[in-house]
Amino acid sequence: MGVDVLEPESEKEKLMAEALDAFSSFILHDEQDKCRTILDTHINSGDSSSVGELQGGSDQHSIYRVLISDDDDEEDRDNNKDAAADLLKEFHSSYQGKRYSNSLTIHKLKQYMLAMCERRSKTCSDDDYNDYSMDNRTDHLCSRKYVKLDNLMFILSFGSINGQVRHIDNMVPNLQICLYMSSDCPSTIVYTMDGPPITNVNKLIDYWNAQEQLLHVPDLIKAVLIEKGDKALSSKWYTKYFAFWDTINSNLNCFGKLYQPVSLQLSLTTDPGTTLLAGGNEVHAGPPAPNARMFAFAIGILEDSGSSETNDYDESEYYESENNGEVQYSPVLLHVDLCCIVFSLIDFEYSDQKDTTQEAKLFLITVLIALVKDFPKETYDRQMGDERREVRDWLGKVLDTLEKQEGSSNVDKLVEEALKSDIMFYSPDIKKRRMKKKKRRNAKSSC
Repeated sequence: MGVDVLEPESEKEKLMAEALDAFSSFILHDEQDKCRTILDTHINSGDSSSVGELQGGSDQHSIYRVLISDDDDEEDRDNNKDAAADLLKEFHSSYQGKRYSNSLTIHKLKQYMLAMCERRSKTCSDDDYNDYSMDNRTDHLCSRKYVKLDNLMFILSFGSINGQVRHIDNMVPNLQICLYMSSDCPSTIVYTMDGPPITNVNKLIDYWNAQEQLLHVPDLIKAVLIEKGDKALSSKWYTKYFAFWDTINSNLNCFGKLYQPVSLQLSLTTDPGTTLLAGGNEVHAGPPAPNARMFAFAIGILEDSGSSETNDYDESEYYESENNGEVQYSPVLLHVDLCCIVFSLIDFEYSDQKDTTQEAKLFLITVLIALVKDFPKETYDRQMGDERREVRDWLGKVLDTLEKQEGSSNVDKLVEEALKSDIMFYSPDIKKRRMKKKKRRNAKSSC
């Protein structure tokens, strides 16, 4: 599966694992109330740069992400008063003079994670990865060195959680590092998808054509995807909201396999110090957990070789921390954005084909409904802001209808509502312009 799971081996690594166990026990159990207060205080103060909440929690327990400062100077970090520093300060104060008093610092945590990356690089052989597609650049570069970390954070929950919907974080060719800290900690779930990866519009069309439960792919959908697959989305005002995709094809190259069903999944119960290393665009999810759980997460940044002579693609754009996992997609959210892009292209560049427009849009909404049915308990409030509240609220109504099993006729009404709307499946840029036009028309008619 292209995943490495490494355990502490040396005495130094085992001591660090014990310190991680002690720290997580201190946070999750021994001083739970005090530590929860520290986190909630940072959240309530609007300190989103230090503490936030991740999708996948439960009604009773949130999943906290606690960002760790990049500042290597421990004294300076303490002065910044970020939440991670506050938690460590409380821990060190309680363990002063004890076995772990000097074992756990941010610097040593980073050293441990990079050492696991180094072990992976040393043991990695190209022969181990011959069966993997060149589309997965991380597998091709598995023996390369990772020289620094980005997005370093603690992730923790104080009780049972539901778990996350499977997703991809864009970090190719960087490495995803999960260092488990609590005892009997469920690992991140990593998935292998069924069939060759979907990496461009042609493969997506072929995949849709092979699905018996779908209608045939309309000719207009094929035309839009194939003709516009490599066009920069930043070049038109009505698609520039999605400029971070670059092109439809480049985005599918990273996220396209989210459309595919799962063929295999890896999930372990781990001890403190166990480190999971996975490629930069692996499909994965935070697991459901019955009890409190804590681990450290980071992205390993690949060194810049300064040359790409021996490779089949230009690597130069990838050797920085810009691919740091901040762009994240689940299957439903990926398809929502594809709908918005294609709806806009149809309206503004294929307006002469109005007789086939409804069929094309209906097909895309039908695919979306099928994806929503695969994740019936997922909510999208945190992933979509108020500027896209129309589609967010519509997804909520679809989920509510499916949960109550109100029948296909109610789902059909929601599909019809989506097709009639000229702002729901469109970017905020288009929404603003169309709403302004409506206001002007209404003003004129009232006169």
